[in-house]
Amino acid sequence: MKRLGLGLLIIGLAVFLFLPSPGRAAGDAVETAPAFQALGKLDKALQTGDMNRADRAFDAYKAWWLKNKNEIKKQSLTASSQIEQQTANISIALLNDQKEDVAQALKTLEDLLTQYKEGAFADTNPGEKASLSTYIKKLESTKTLIKEKKWPEAEQHIRMLQQEWLTVEGDVVSQSQTVYTESEKNLVLLSAYIAQPDSREKALPLIEDMINALKPLAATKYGLIDAAMIPLREGLEALLVVGALLSFAKKAESKRANRWIWGGALAALAVCLGIGCLVSFALSSLAFSQNNALINGLSGVLASVMLLYVSYWLHRNADIKRWNAFIRAKSEKAITNGRMMSFAAIAFLAILREGIETVIFLIGMVGRMSAGQLIGGIALGCAALAAIGVLMLKVGVKLPLKPFFLVSSFIVFYLCFKFMGSGINSLQMAGILPSAVENYLPSVPFLSIYPSWYSTAPQALFLAAALVTVLNNLRLKWSHALKTKEAS
Repeated sequence: MKRLGLGLLIIGLAVFLFLPSPGRAAGDAVETAPAFQALGKLDKALQTGDMNRADRAFDAYKAWWLKNKNEIKKQSLTASSQIEQQTANISIALLNDQKEDVAQALKTLEDLLTQYKEGAFADTNPGEKASLSTYIKKLESTKTLIKEKKWPEAEQHIRMLQQEWLTVEGDVVSQSQTVYTESEKNLVLLSAYIAQPDSREKALPLIEDMINALKPLAATKYGLIDAAMIPLREGLEALLVVGALLSFAKKAESKRANRWIWGGALAALAVCLGIGCLVSFALSSLAFSQNNALINGLSGVLASVMLLYVSYWLHRNADIKRWNAFIRAKSEKAITNGRMMSFAAIAFLAILREGIETVIFLIGMVGRMSAGQLIGGIALGCAALAAIGVLMLKVGVKLPLKPFFLVSSFIVFYLCFKFMGSGINSLQMAGILPSAVENYLPSVPFLSIYPSWYSTAPQALFLAAALVTVLNNLRLKWSHALKTKEAS
């Protein structure tokens, strides 16, 4: 488990070190001629329909943007945010071969760069907390549209807010897990309310609650503890999954299973590092936001389904006689190759889901505190995770067999239940599933229970399956006890 903490620490430090650094002192002018030149070539390529040439031209523009965006951000938060939004729009439109959308976003981007060049964006207070403050202003603009009942425009703004959430969620989660969870849920609810004419009146108080919850966080300064809490919070659930699997492998005395689980965990860490570098160098956070929601959603749902089986299997083996027979029958190969591969896949999915968010959050915190505080915070959080993991393994191995399996099956089922709800919510955020809500359904964000049948229905099925399994096992136990009593 120390290896997991060390791996997370390496990822955090590597992403921090590989981030592009600003090349100018604050306040110096940024030369925009290369950007206009690249965008001009992009425009000509679009007119001739040469999409390969268009991609190359946009790559040249992105190289300019990555080199200069930190300096532009220092000079103007508004300019930086709006330019990055249009850059993301062009990236997505080019990927989807949507030429009209590319042309529209290109014109907007050229206008923004012209305004920046002419000094129209001289609005930044260097001490202001950049992206979250800007995000709140956009929430307030959306609130105005809702008040004025401009529903199509409000719906478009909400989609933009969902895409931009990735750029600020690190600011939020580092200070309040409750506000983070509620805000993410509310972004899905806002889409659902605006889309349904009979529920639109609920959108206004919802967005007001969101603004009021986020405002106190916008003025907060960061420190070492804030950086430490990100890997600790995001890594804890993945640690529970990996810890339960490793504890089981130790109980079964299967070194091969242990290696498979570590293989899946380390592969996920490597993928997270690669995605962090990709976002830092090739994409903006905005361009990656929908993909991040899609990855989180799919990995959450897949991990949930696999964890449901693991929970059942652990509960089933809580019978000591069954476990002893299982071990005697297969000795060191008690855990089959197929099951070892599934354990590796579960470890991979659990860490991938939490690891990507951890990396993106850490990228967002670069420049908001000193390098020493950031590196120290990452190290502290990963050390705490490693300590918790070692403790879990030692306690798990020392537990008597039956309590170990019962506790493990409960933990795994809890994570299975939660991953399903949060996974479906992420797919709704990505636009893969409709953001349909029902007022009579409960909302418990802590358990990832949301008022949508898309997430509630599979969670209800999971609960029903767990209840049937427990009752059936009790029935068999009582039946066996009754037969034993009659025989005696």
